Amino acid sequence: MKIELLDLVFHSEHFYIEQKSIVEQITFNNRTFYSKFEKIDSNLNAILLEQHHKHQIILAVPLVETDFVNYIVIEYQQDDWNNFYSLVKHLLKSLDIKNFQAYRNTHKKRLQLFILREKTKLDDAYKEVENIKHLLQLKSKKSYKIYPNKNLPKNFNIITLPTQKI
Repeated sequence: MKIELLDLVFHSEHFYIEQKSIVEQITFNNRTFYSKFEKIDSNLNAILLEQHHKHQIILAVPLVETDFVNYIVIEYQQDDWNNFYSLVKHLLKSLDIKNFQAYRNTHKKRLQLFILREKTKLDDAYKEVENIKHLLQLKSKKSYKIYPNKNLPKNFNIITLPTQKI
């Protein structure tokens, strides 16, 4: 199934809806993970996307497709998102990464940077994530997340859909 939102395209046979309580518990690498996102094995429809856009529900899609990814995603959730965005733009430019888009989820005040990486093998994506993470740690002590994350189970590498393009 092809999911198109703003100018992002995802391919998945399922999507996730955030629930109010924990719906899944997984043990991975001697750690226990809890998720409030319920997996739905059907097509994402326009009504659900509209509810997501109106902040009535929160939708997410899997980032990992079998053993490859199409995006590397950096998430930042603070009020000073504009400063962080400026820093990351310069960092990506120094890495000669030009193909990325910035989005916001206005309800959660979350900045999301989607770096296009079509059909990149998961191991290669993990290496690139580590490189970006290392360079970001040198420049900023801010709290951010980068996906795909090799320390998470594959089905926990999910991305909430943005609501606004920057």
